[in-house]
Amino acid sequence: MEAKVKINLGSGHWKLEDWVNVDIDHESQPDVCANLAGGLPFASGVAQLMHTEDFIDQLELVQAAEFLQECHRILAPGGVLRVLTPDMRQLAHLYLNDPQQLKNLWSTFVGIPLSLDTEGEIFNMGMRFAGHTFLYDEETFKALAHRCGFEARRVDFQQSEIPELQGLDLRSPENAISLYFDCYRKD
Repeated sequence: MEAKVKINLGSGHWKLEDWVNVDIDHESQPDVCANLAGGLPFASGVAQLMHTEDFIDQLELVQAAEFLQECHRILAPGGVLRVLTPDMRQLAHLYLNDPQQLKNLWSTFVGIPLSLDTEGEIFNMGMRFAGHTFLYDEETFKALAHRCGFEARRVDFQQSEIPELQGLDLRSPENAISLYFDCYRKD
């Protein structure tokens, strides 16, 4: 039986074993060094599984569509792309309804010093943190994924119908504000 090709996009220093780890950073020693914002260096239909965590939010919406279209091209029919991205709705909810929890998350897990130490500063920093360019809520991500040929299903932290996609998530509900999706390639 042929082994499944699994591609981890934006791996950085957190490589997945038995996956092709791809990143632009040479120092992280990826299996493939590539700019994910450009065309991806893989043939069409070669991967059964793909994974990306906290990358798509670093792209403008048009670039994100191009990235998802590239993932669709690379996935074989029936392939699945796991996407984690910051949750704009949850960030806004904490800002409006639980500012102390927002401050606790920031100080405990982000730790970047604030000059004003206010919820407004955290909200603004959260929108721009780590290169964030475009944050998603569930509806917006699903609409974009659908336009790019995917059926995006929201899933829980570390959960998936696909065993190889379970347990991969670095960011948990305790240390981050994330959306988790399994995106099924439509033909």
